[in-house]
Amino acid sequence: MGADILSIGLSGALTSERALATASHNIANAHTEGFSRQRVQVDTRPPQLTGVGALGTGVKINNVKRIHDDFVSQEMRSNASIANGLQTNYEFTSQIDNMLADPNAGLAPTLHSFFAAINNISNDPSSQSARQVLIGEANALSERFSYLDSRFESLRKGTNETLKSHIKDVNNLAKAIADVNWKIVLAKEVTQGEPSDLLDQRERLLHQLSAKVVVRSNEQEDGALNVFIGNGQTLVLGKRHASLDLKANQHDPSQLEVIYKNQGVDAIVTKFMKGGSIGGLLDFREFMLGGAQNELGRIAIGVSKTFNDQHHKGMTLDNELGGDFFKSIDKSTPLTLPSNTNKGDYELKTTITNTDNLTVSDYMLNYNAGIYTLVRNSDETIIGKFNSLPQTIESEGFTVELERGTTIENGDSFMIRPTRAAAREFTVEIERANDIAAAAPVRVRTSVHNLGDIKATLNSVADIDAPSFTTAKGTLSPTITVRFIDENHIELLDDKGKVLQAQQLDDQNKAIPATSGVPGDAGSPATPAIPATPASRATTIKSLSETEHDDSDIPAEQIEVGIAYDPSKGINLFPTPAGMETGYSIQLTGKAKTGDTFVIEFNKDAVGNNVNALELGDLQRRPTLDNGTSNYNEVYSQLVSRVGSKTHELDVNREAQGILYSQAKAQREAVSGVNLDEEAADLVRYQQAYQANAQVIGAASEMFDTLIGVLRR
Repeated sequence: MGADILSIGLSGALTSERALATASHNIANAHTEGFSRQRVQVDTRPPQLTGVGALGTGVKINNVKRIHDDFVSQEMRSNASIANGLQTNYEFTSQIDNMLADPNAGLAPTLHSFFAAINNISNDPSSQSARQVLIGEANALSERFSYLDSRFESLRKGTNETLKSHIKDVNNLAKAIADVNWKIVLAKEVTQGEPSDLLDQRERLLHQLSAKVVVRSNEQEDGALNVFIGNGQTLVLGKRHASLDLKANQHDPSQLEVIYKNQGVDAIVTKFMKGGSIGGLLDFREFMLGGAQNELGRIAIGVSKTFNDQHHKGMTLDNELGGDFFKSIDKSTPLTLPSNTNKGDYELKTTITNTDNLTVSDYMLNYNAGIYTLVRNSDETIIGKFNSLPQTIESEGFTVELERGTTIENGDSFMIRPTRAAAREFTVEIERANDIAAAAPVRVRTSVHNLGDIKATLNSVADIDAPSFTTAKGTLSPTITVRFIDENHIELLDDKGKVLQAQQLDDQNKAIPATSGVPGDAGSPATPAIPATPASRATTIKSLSETEHDDSDIPAEQIEVGIAYDPSKGINLFPTPAGMETGYSIQLTGKAKTGDTFVIEFNKDAVGNNVNALELGDLQRRPTLDNGTSNYNEVYSQLVSRVGSKTHELDVNREAQGILYSQAKAQREAVSGVNLDEEAADLVRYQQAYQANAQVIGAASEMFDTLIGVLRR
């Protein structure tokens, strides 16, 4: 009997000792990240069956249980992946936001200073110092575009370096999980129980991995955990593990692609890497960094193109039409990058044809079975399919053509980046102050003998490539005189002094007899005929003898006559009712008298003329971009606004996700964490149980000693 009591007491003491050790282990790891508290699970020993009934034999330890909830842990990992992805994206995006919105480093203040310098030239077109200031401000604008683009490139390099670090961490974690898997399998085979501390270690590693990228897992029968990433790629399978790597994009070496490597098989999985720090980096690179840099390039192209177009319409101090003020980056900067796996030797060229239709997306041009397929990367929309080059893509604002090469093979592809390189290539072409085209190339000279109050002004210069400007350098071809036949009709004369055969053509180009005279003065040989319908497309050319004019330089050869004039509305020339185009427009207003004349000529030696400088300055406010809906500052403000809005969105989402992650961690701690008060109470309880069992052992020992003593007598 004493032996039974001793055995029972020993079992109780050993159980209490193990419970005390477990509680001590819990207390020691109360602040260990990812530790799950443990509980000793006990049961009674099998009873001893006797004639008087079943007698108890003590207590035994069934298991040391790990208090853990897989669902709660999975929720915490899922929230960790999303939270880390948003946090990483926010940290990088906020750098772009701070850069673009900076009142000193952004583009807006430099644009303002540039146009202020243009306004100074408008005030004093002949000032050499004002012109030099404009060139300096133009170079400052170029440097600001270059600076912003270099910051984008620095962010891209930083993204690549951070991505390398995260990929290295993933590989180390995958190896560590595989190693722990093997230890867990061995421990289960030896102990037939749960190796709680090893399971916690694996859970911590899995949580760290989920902070890098979204993971999914399932447990094998032997206790090993299989881990999957991306689109179902197996990262860990039992004690084996795969790895990730990085390699340069086949079109762009500066862009790194994530590679999944397993048993000699490599696969690009970049687009499947969602969530975690890696997913956040890739999202930032794809949708914010690339888009913002492309948008900055689009602004650079818009500024360069529209400013150059207006500058071409002016005249320099050397009496020449304005050249390119900025480099023509719409022609030189679009990138067409062939894949390094292309088998053919085609090299393609992209040229911008319409700046208004440009997007901020990149494009992929794939060739297969004789068909080119153009895909817009931002939304993966197929823009068009065609079987030959060149092709003008009207909706996207560019043309793709073959630059060189003789063969193209199935599977060949090209990445098209219409605007990516534009900001860094934005440079100033003007070097000499005299080359700034501040003056208008056309002027209207009023005869001093005019009797009416009619006024003639240059309305606009629309087409600098018209024959009027290109026939002879430094002249207007032809110089045109506007002469009022009467108060309601005008004629146009050139200065060649030749007499042409009179004829009149109707709308069907059939020759009909010319008429002469004007109403009330039939048959007058000195006055040209006035068509009955001045607005028709018919043109009257009338033979004239040399007529006297108030000015000695008024031309004699008539090129169009009988154009109706309404003194209450005025008229804009050109085009004329007969369709004559000159590339510029003249506005006539007021009441004229018969014989009033105006000479339209090249604006030679117009040192003090500021007409084109005013037009250039007006570009700051004129909606010349986005199909005539936005000016320079508005387009840049829209970029700043979009980046700022995205930054704010990420900030709000990361804070909300951070709260969800904190709640998931708190839920996990509530289930698996160590409560020190509870453990202290358990220590007292187990200590008392141990002492009580020790008393039982002592009693059994005394009983046994008494029995031995009796037997010795």
